[in-house]
Amino acid sequence: MSNGGWLKTLLLFVLVFAVQSTAGEWLQILGIGPDFVVIFVVSVALRFGAATGCLWGFLAGFTQDVYAPVEWLGANSIAMTIVGFAVGQLEEHFLTLYVPAKIGVLALAFFVNDLFYFLITGLDKDVVTNLFLTKTVPECLYTLIIGGILFYLSSGKKSNV
Repeated sequence: MSNGGWLKTLLLFVLVFAVQSTAGEWLQILGIGPDFVVIFVVSVALRFGAATGCLWGFLAGFTQDVYAPVEWLGANSIAMTIVGFAVGQLEEHFLTLYVPAKIGVLALAFFVNDLFYFLITGLDKDVVTNLFLTKTVPECLYTLIIGGILFYLSSGKKSNV
């Protein structure tokens, strides 16, 4: 990634967190909103590979951890780092992913992120099941709609986000 690429990604990172904390709340339907941070990490990992996805996943997760309860500190960092690495590996092994495949990867990344987060936080099985059905699945669907639109708009002639 060139110096200009790092700067653009950093500015996008700041924009994503600004949008997540403002527009993300306005876009909520019955308390369910899209997760722009997961979309960002998946996009970066798809475009730049596993190492860069890992780095930006960690930074995104760490930024989320700043606002998380202290007893769960680090859970977002670990989950997002895993997502960034795994998605980057997928892109490196499957070369070019087109919009439908990117949406599928986004869905998988969203579930992996929440799964690891729930495992790390050590919540009870009943609580995790309830959260998974009432929070993860609806938020994933909403994120897939927003992510699919963003992937389509950013695809242009290139398949990279």
